[in-house]
Amino acid sequence: MPAVTAPAEDPLFGAPIRAGGWLVRLALPDDMAALLDLRARAFRAGAEDRDSHDADSLHLWVGPEGGAPRATLRLRRHAAGPALLAGYAARHYDLRALAAAGGESLELGRLCTDPRPGDADPLRLLWAGVARLVLATGAARLVGCTSFHTTDAAGLDPAWALLAARHLGPEATRPGRKAPEIHSFDRLTADPAPDAAALLPPLLRAYLSLGGWVSDHAVIDRDLGTCHVFTCVEVAALPPARKRVLVQMATG
Repeated sequence: MPAVTAPAEDPLFGAPIRAGGWLVRLALPDDMAALLDLRARAFRAGAEDRDSHDADSLHLWVGPEGGAPRATLRLRRHAAGPALLAGYAARHYDLRALAAAGGESLELGRLCTDPRPGDADPLRLLWAGVARLVLATGAARLVGCTSFHTTDAAGLDPAWALLAARHLGPEATRPGRKAPEIHSFDRLTADPAPDAAALLPPLLRAYLSLGGWVSDHAVIDRDLGTCHVFTCVEVAALPPARKRVLVQMATG
């Protein structure tokens, strides 16, 4: 599929972020077929991955200039607290307490990459795009469902124990339980195993490095063949060093 020529500047995102022959920009309508193909291969073994949230979301396009996309990420703006209840994560978690906290949320989802030998780090470039949108929107927080590629939640108990011991969200805004099939962290009282962090997916490690927090349970998602935790990063609570790095990434 031929590359789509993007405008020099988007009203919200601004000019594409360029780094080493790659660029990050907001996707155009004509980009969506290629991005959905990337998602189909990443999440459904080639079957279509489009859903009702796509039309209401922004989509990041990452790839070499003049080439096909190599990474994408869906972001939905929830301009006020109650709007969060209409998002993807709210299908699986009771987010009423977090919605009551107010402020705009950026909901991240469907992150996937198609790296090739010699490519730059697509995940780093996606984060540059996210940082640009945080600055542009003034979002109070980033939220999403962070997946582990298995439905065997019990087999991940060392990871859940680590999250329960060190990364649970504040009780006042922590999501309630809503999904029909969950794995609770309540009984995980042992100290985390030394190698538990190796079980965490890269995206979750990135969230946690930004001071992110998680729900007190995982949801088993039979549709996608995963289990996931709700994850939130409060922008105001970002570690200063991380905030400086993100601002530098956002400015290109």
